[in-house]
Amino acid sequence: MLQPEKIFPATPYKRRESRGRGQVAKSNELTSILVLIGIVVFLLLNRYAAYEHLRKITYGALQAIDNQSELAQLTTAFLLLLREAALLVGPILLVTFIIAILANVMQIGFLFSSYPVIPQWSRINPISGLKRIFSLRGLFELTKSILKIILIGYIGYITIKSDFPKLAQMANVASVSSIHVVFIRTVGNIAIKVILRSALALLFLAILDYLFQRWRYEQDIRMTREELREEIKRTEGDPEIRRRIRRVQRELSQLRMMRAVPEADAVLTNPTHLAIALKYDYETMEAPYVLAKGERRVAEQIREAAIEHNIPIIENPMLAQSLYKSVEVGEPVPMEFYQAVAEVLAYVHELTHRYEGLDAA
Repeated sequence: MLQPEKIFPATPYKRRESRGRGQVAKSNELTSILVLIGIVVFLLLNRYAAYEHLRKITYGALQAIDNQSELAQLTTAFLLLLREAALLVGPILLVTFIIAILANVMQIGFLFSSYPVIPQWSRINPISGLKRIFSLRGLFELTKSILKIILIGYIGYITIKSDFPKLAQMANVASVSSIHVVFIRTVGNIAIKVILRSALALLFLAILDYLFQRWRYEQDIRMTREELREEIKRTEGDPEIRRRIRRVQRELSQLRMMRAVPEADAVLTNPTHLAIALKYDYETMEAPYVLAKGERRVAEQIREAAIEHNIPIIENPMLAQSLYKSVEVGEPVPMEFYQAVAEVLAYVHELTHRYEGLDAA
């Protein structure tokens, strides 16, 4: 059975959900190369201290081999060498740990998720494993691993080959006190060259890997039409329910508006398409305001309510259209319509004597 095609980009909700499950765009290669560069920089900045530790380790080891010491002396020498090794390797491990954390934070920010450690059948399912191996991601990982081995092997080979005469010269050093100095200096320089050249070569590979992981992540979290529909239902509710809610809200708003029509002082019409109910109390209000408005069916209902409650209906198409477009229900009439509305209310006064002391002018 064909799987539905993922044709829609991931929504913000899907991205947050994927991040909560630990699914993020992260390149382990970029982390590794940053760690490698950090170690090289640390060794260059602390080369004298590292050299001193290596010198003590090498000199102590050669002395222990050269001298036929007793077991107690060999044990003491071994502990001293172990201490020097810890002082040499310990800071490097600490730098590695810090840079690895910073590299991951730089890529994905602070994230803690227990989801990746939850046992899942798909991880131990042989069929799923074969699918991962022969997938595009598996092919890319295999190609990347082969390239890494080839690059590092080739860089190590050409570096050692170019410095092989220096290694051969160590055989001509006679004294133990001198050979360990030559050995440390030569091997140290070769190691730094190999690491630096490997870092530069792998940096390009790490950038490609990071771009590939970002692209693959975007492809993995894309959504099918059904997934997008289900997410909309979860986050915003069923569209049909939302339409019903909006319809009920409109009906309730119209019901409240129609209940207020009997309080109106006049109703402006277009004459049949629009109706605007106006309310004004010159003793308590600074300006008339729109009590209700509507078009077509709602306008007809407003006119019927006005007739039922003996509210004057005034036909003024131009003013009715202007007020309908400019004023919402419950808002006062804008100043530019004061004169026209005052004339209407003055006319209503002539019909009903409702406004004592109102002057249209």
